[in-house]
Amino acid sequence: MIVPADLVLHVVTDKHELLALMLREWGSHKMMIDLHTYDVAEIDALGLYTEAGETAALASWTLRDDTAYLCALHSLIPGEGVAIRMLNEVIWAARRARAKKLRAMLTNDNIPGLTFYQRRGFRLSALYPEAIDVYRSVIPSIIKTGYRDIPVHDALELEMEL
Repeated sequence: MIVPADLVLHVVTDKHELLALMLREWGSHKMMIDLHTYDVAEIDALGLYTEAGETAALASWTLRDDTAYLCALHSLIPGEGVAIRMLNEVIWAARRARAKKLRAMLTNDNIPGLTFYQRRGFRLSALYPEAIDVYRSVIPSIIKTGYRDIPVHDALELEMEL
């Protein structure tokens, strides 16, 4: 069993693992939030690691004006509280950077993610119908079906005050 408090936080400088994970899960390492595209290869990333150096979670985020944008959060150890710890680390980093808000974008199929973020204080702030369809016209490798084979078409934006 992993105890999230025992994990070690590091700034991720070698993003190969994060990029490979994003390509496998979404078909791209570029994310669109607030109708702006972010390349995860070019923005900040944090990682949580076991004492043995194994990756437990990865997150990428960036700051624009007074808003922090969470571009990706991946827990490689589900059900142990690792994703909560990773989100908390991003929130603390955003606050240290003097962000006033934190935004995240989810696809319409991501029911577990929608539940996760709302339970942690995020509120729905925007709906972008067919945004993923438009984005897929630029990057055709983006997945067409996601969680429980739900067709992926729309983007949901969530936001929390910091």
